[in-house]
Amino acid sequence: MKTLFSIAAALTLLPALTFAQSNYKPAYIVTLKGDTLHGEINQKEWFGNPKSIEFKSTAGVKNYTVNDISYFELLNSSIYQRYSGEISMDETNTSKLQTGVDSTKKQDVVFLRVEQNGPNVTLYSYIDAKKTRFFIGDNKTGQVKELVYRIYYLPDHGVQTRSENIYIPQLYDLAIKYNPTSEKLKSEIENATYSLPDLKSISQKLNNITVDKKTYGGKSAWKFFAGVGVNATLFTTSPGTSQGTKFYNAKNTTSVYPAVSAGVNLYPNPSVGKLIVRGEIMVTGAAYKNSVDLYFNQPDIPKSDFNVKEFLVIVNPQVIYNIYNTNNFKFFIDAGISYTFVKTTGNSIYNSHLQTTTYNYLSLSSGLISFPIKLGVTLGKKVDIYVSYSTPAAITNSKNYTINANSIKAGINYEF
Repeated sequence: MKTLFSIAAALTLLPALTFAQSNYKPAYIVTLKGDTLHGEINQKEWFGNPKSIEFKSTAGVKNYTVNDISYFELLNSSIYQRYSGEISMDETNTSKLQTGVDSTKKQDVVFLRVEQNGPNVTLYSYIDAKKTRFFIGDNKTGQVKELVYRIYYLPDHGVQTRSENIYIPQLYDLAIKYNPTSEKLKSEIENATYSLPDLKSISQKLNNITVDKKTYGGKSAWKFFAGVGVNATLFTTSPGTSQGTKFYNAKNTTSVYPAVSAGVNLYPNPSVGKLIVRGEIMVTGAAYKNSVDLYFNQPDIPKSDFNVKEFLVIVNPQVIYNIYNTNNFKFFIDAGISYTFVKTTGNSIYNSHLQTTTYNYLSLSSGLISFPIKLGVTLGKKVDIYVSYSTPAAITNSKNYTINANSIKAGINYEF
């Protein structure tokens, strides 16, 4: 109960912590009048292209939108440029496709993200709730156009789809203009998918850049970690819905075992570092030992001893969010789903009345699913200290009797 209260108390503080903290990074903006202003931008986990930014200078803090600035850059990180023009509105999500060509467009003014640039062309991306789009700018003419990709159901053909890769001839025209002798580039364009890696490679070759050392930010990063900890498992029992309950009057028990873990952290935007997707494998154990009544309502018969040991391998995909996020200290909340592979030994009961031992006494689960929530801190970008709580899961496969296990874990992880 204390752990649940602590977690609930921390959750009540999330809005205040989230909105109170800022993440200002060195940056500059260019106004619509052409003035360059130096200062800092509050860099956030923008899920899509931002509609406004919070800029801090010697004049104070001010919000800027596409109505105020034409360009902004976070130094050694992301770059955004104002765009006014047509944006496609057709669906590319296969679960939402329409029948027949949808060439719907709208006029809009947005910030495009720079993904690669050079003397000839600039590759941009634009992400909103509908889809991801890519744009290409011809730096010699100043024209920026969307690279068009369509997919739709063919009329009278059921679920058969057709793709229109209009972006391929668009890129091919630029290749003829800026790198006409490269057969490798032409072949790469013909086989390109509508994806950032493919389009970024083509843009680089259109700019005749062999190695692009410029930082554009937003590139995801992988880092491995390992840790040690402790796993405290609380076992509770309850009778089932059928007759023939296996035993009675069992008390709640707790076991404590060491735990080791390892995994990988994926940072979708390392320059912000607030959101982390984690894959983790933990190895630990648990043991259930209890003195129980085998004979209902017969207090004169001595209790019997039941015990089982579990070797646990826990696979835990999870999402971490750093509520408070600075270089040397972070406070995070973590949620996910755990699947536990269980190897049991024991599962025996000693009947002290008959002085006999019965093996494989209960039908036990070989796999458990639970939903853990974790709170912790990160020190110096490397060391995580955490405590977690996992929802109860039944370790038995019986309608006659249920043994639930829920756990509290604490530990330390080190990121390499």
